[in-house]
Amino acid sequence: MTQPIDPHDAELAELFDLDYGDFADDLPLYDSLARQSGGPILELGVGTGRVALRLARSGYEVSGIENNNAMLERARCKAGDATNPQFIAGDMRDFNLGQEFALIYAGYGAFHHLLTPADQLACLQAAERHMKPDSVLVFDLRAIFATDWEEGGSVPLLHDWTRVHSDGSMVTKLRSIRVDRAQQMQHETYYYDRVAANGGLRRISTNVDLRFSTRYEIEALLREAGLELDGLYGDFDLSAYDSDSDLMITVARKRATG
Repeated sequence: MTQPIDPHDAELAELFDLDYGDFADDLPLYDSLARQSGGPILELGVGTGRVALRLARSGYEVSGIENNNAMLERARCKAGDATNPQFIAGDMRDFNLGQEFALIYAGYGAFHHLLTPADQLACLQAAERHMKPDSVLVFDLRAIFATDWEEGGSVPLLHDWTRVHSDGSMVTKLRSIRVDRAQQMQHETYYYDRVAANGGLRRISTNVDLRFSTRYEIEALLREAGLELDGLYGDFDLSAYDSDSDLMITVARKRATG
């Protein structure tokens, strides 16, 4: 039986779309990867379906795994009566879908939510089990050296944006960051201040933990998972990864045997 969605979680999923729903910098990359692979396609950490819905509407067979039920429900609502994409409740560290995919990806930093090397390895191993020899695995991360690691953060509270919600309310997103350099983690708190038309103010908040990785950590994890690095890039245009890159986009393939 489907578990009821907590109203707080449902509102956070709605605000997630207001926050990230219009992000489009990565879409040409996934369009290109989908054309090259032909499908089927699997997204790890599908969220509310931003990329998966686009690829499905382009005619590709798409599945998406998500462990946040509110996000998953919102994705299904956005899909309407369509049976593609197939949205699946599951853990990206441990899944068995009984099929292989030509393209597997974790978009918009979803890999950051794997908070230990063991979790990261488990995810890569699960992906490897669902790959054919010519399949491609792609995930993007914020580059570790492009991130502020000052203890406590140089600015304790950041104003990310103020936007008008479809219901007419004004929403402001504030963000605080606490860093743990030893664990390569950042603990972020998001505050969404929502002002209704009548002037009433509500604050909705959530905590998000993110782990950052170096390129050589990722390469070692790929090898242990039976994968090999095919390319490492610094942006969604697939420029070479270097010390000035803001992103670290990893493209991997199943390691050849024999």
